[in-house]
Amino acid sequence: MRRNIYLLTIMILLSGIQAFGQTDSIKVSLEQSLKQSLLKSIQVKTDSMDDQLGTKLTDLDERIQMLDKSLSQTSSEAQKIEKLIERVKLIEDFQQAEKDAELNIYQGNYQSAIINLVSMERELRPLILFSAARDFFQTLNAIGNPTQYPGFNNWYKGFQAYVEENKKDNPSLSVVSNLVSLTGDLSAGTPIFGTFSQALFMGMSNYIDNLGKRDKKLKEQSQQMFELVAELGQYTNDKNLIETEWEAIDTELEELKELYAQNLDKNLKILGIDKKEFERRYSNENDANQRYEYLNELTNIIANRVRTEREVNAKNWKNTFYNEMAEIQSLKIRFGGITFRISENISKYNGLIDKYKEAKHIGPRMSDLETKLNSLKSAFDTAFNPLEYINAANKMYKVD
Repeated sequence: MRRNIYLLTIMILLSGIQAFGQTDSIKVSLEQSLKQSLLKSIQVKTDSMDDQLGTKLTDLDERIQMLDKSLSQTSSEAQKIEKLIERVKLIEDFQQAEKDAELNIYQGNYQSAIINLVSMERELRPLILFSAARDFFQTLNAIGNPTQYPGFNNWYKGFQAYVEENKKDNPSLSVVSNLVSLTGDLSAGTPIFGTFSQALFMGMSNYIDNLGKRDKKLKEQSQQMFELVAELGQYTNDKNLIETEWEAIDTELEELKELYAQNLDKNLKILGIDKKEFERRYSNENDANQRYEYLNELTNIIANRVRTEREVNAKNWKNTFYNEMAEIQSLKIRFGGITFRISENISKYNGLIDKYKEAKHIGPRMSDLETKLNSLKSAFDTAFNPLEYINAANKMYKVD
C-alpha cells in the first residue's frame, strides 16, 4: 500500500513512535486533561491580574478626575502645588498600571503559545489510533487481494501454466507474463489496477476462450474468477482515488512537521532553554505528571523572559513575542485544518463500502470493513474534533 497509508492516518509526525495498547487512550486523555488544566490556570491567572489592574486603572482615573475638579476650585497656590504633585504621582501610577496590564497580557499569551506549541508533538501523534487504523487498512487491502477468495489460488496456478506455455505464440499472453514479472505475482497479493488489470483481463479472456467443452467446470470457475478480478480491479481503482488524497495530506504533514521543529527551536532559544534538557524533561519523559511539572516551571521561565525583554528592550519588546505567537497560532490552525482533511478522507470510505455492498464477490466483506471503519472513525473522533481544534486556535490569545 502506498507508503503505509494507515500510518498517515495516525499522523506519526515525529520519530520515536511506539505501538500502544488499550491503556493508551487513558494516557492520551490524561495528557489532554493536564494540558487543558495548565492552559486554564494560565487563563485564570491572566484574567485575575487583568481584572485587578483594570480596577486599579479605573480607581486611578477617577481619582485623577476628582483631583482635576478640586484643582479648578482651589485658589490657594500652596494647595494647588500640593495637588499638582499628587496628580503627577497618580498619572505615574496610572501609566505603570497600564504597562503592567500590557505585560500581564503578553506573559499570559506567550505562555499559552508555548504550551500549545510543545503539546503539538503528542497531540498530533494519537497512538490510540494505531490498532484501529491497522485493522481497517489491512482489511481494506485484503479485500483487493484475489488470493483471499476461495478457489483463486488453485485456479491461478493453471492460468499461470497456460500463460507460460502460450506466451511465445500469443502477444497478449506475453504482455501478461512480462507485467507479472515486473509488478509481482498475483498469488503474492499484487493489487489489480491500471495497465496490469487490462492485460490480465485479456489473458484471462484468452484462457477462457481456449478451454474445451470437456473443461466445462474449469470454464465456469474461470468465468467466476474473471468476474472476481474485474470487481477487484474496479474496487482497487476506486480505493486508489481516495488514497491519492493521503499523498497530498502526507506532503502537508511533512511541511508542518518541519515548521513545528523550526518554531520549537526558535522559541527555545528565545527562552534560553537547552534543547537536550527540553527533550529529556518533556519530549522523552514518559511520566505525564513529570511533564506537567516541567511545563509549570516553563510558564515561570516564560513570564520572567517577557518581563526581562521589556526591561532591556523597552521600545520593541512586544515584537519579540508577537511574531512568534502569530506563527504558532497559524501553525496550530493549519494542524487543525489537516485533521479536518483526514476526517473527511476517512469518511470517503463510506462511499466505497456502499458502492460494493451488493457486489457478487466482495460484497459480503463490506460489513466487516464497515465495522472497522466505524472503529477507526470513533478512535479519530475521540482524539480530535477538528472544528473545536481550529476554534480553540483562533481563541488562544487574550486581546488587551
